[in-house]
Amino acid sequence: MIRLLADAHMSRRFVEACHRLERGFPFVHLADWMDGKHCGSKDPVLLPLLREHGLVIVGFDRRTMAMHAGQLTREGAGHSGAILFRRSVSQMDYGKQSRLLVQFWKEAKDWVWADRIEYLPGVES
Repeated sequence: MIRLLADAHMSRRFVEACHRLERGFPFVHLADWMDGKHCGSKDPVLLPLLREHGLVIVGFDRRTMAMHAGQLTREGAGHSGAILFRRSVSQMDYGKQSRLLVQFWKEAKDWVWADRIEYLPGVES
């Protein structure tokens, strides 16, 4: 079952790197989910849809994704969670991205993700 969805601005290479590290990793790229139907969808449209499907978004869009997710939470609609990479992680470093996400997900997969936003690496990293 898919639990994580890579934002349209993430590379498919990142998703592939996660699958190489962990066979069966529950992760798909937005372009491959629902035949890419929502690739051009903006955050305010995408986040409620992901909530319906129980998918946690993974991306770099710290400013607008966090803002829209927070707005949905304040309005009472909520979202199904977001994992965002900090600026210290290069958008081209798929190896680092995949290692951070796979390791993090091993401990966080059973968390309650409703209205939660996590940043990688964590503050202790």
